[in-house]
Amino acid sequence: MRMGDNSAALYTVVNSIQALGRGFDVNFDTRLLYCKGVTSSRIVEIDDDHTKDLLVCDDLVVSNVSRDIKCSQGTSGRERSWANNFYEMVEYFNKKAELAGRIPLGSFNSVFSFTGSKEMDAAATKSLAIDGYFIPLCTVELAKPPSALQANVKRAIPSSWDPSALASFIETFGTHVITSVTIGGKDVIYVKQHQSSPLSTIEIKKYVQEIGDQRFSDSEIHTVSGPMKSKDKASASFVFLPMAF
Repeated sequence: MRMGDNSAALYTVVNSIQALGRGFDVNFDTRLLYCKGVTSSRIVEIDDDHTKDLLVCDDLVVSNVSRDIKCSQGTSGRERSWANNFYEMVEYFNKKAELAGRIPLGSFNSVFSFTGSKEMDAAATKSLAIDGYFIPLCTVELAKPPSALQANVKRAIPSSWDPSALASFIETFGTHVITSVTIGGKDVIYVKQHQSSPLSTIEIKKYVQEIGDQRFSDSEIHTVSGPMKSKDKASASFVFLPMAF
């Protein structure tokens, strides 16, 4: 590994690469520390016998990376999703994680301070909105969908409907497999409107747009005037693949 002046960024990249193929319970917030198992304990088969040097960005190179892992560069920009109802925003978050359905992710519940009870949270919410500026430095991901679970994971799958055994399996291996991790920075405004709020959808949209324009106009100017250094800020977001039993 060639560290250069970006030791913090390199540390994040290496941890992100090691997270690929690991299990994750999507009921938790998307943080690397919530990956299941010990470091590099992947639950799917990845070719670690054939490796390469992976160029991440600029002069940042990671050695001995599986040939099944690739890296791509991101494009900075502003993202908005204004005045959606509860389930529309759930679908927005799930789409970004490449998951289908209307089951709220842990990251969704975390940013909007929800309880995790879908029916209760939906009933108490009039609308949700986000406005943010995202600076993805790079994305490390599996080059192709994993074809098989590791043998020890297969053996641990409950052979019949057993809630306690299933809960134990999820606690150990998670609900999904991490297939992609995006590394970079972001600054996001999250707005939750309660049912008791008298404001209309148009008023909420205008409110979020105004505070977003005030907050992010400088970000857009600074970003186009010069590249962000990879050591300035580091965070991660995931893409998941459901486990196939």
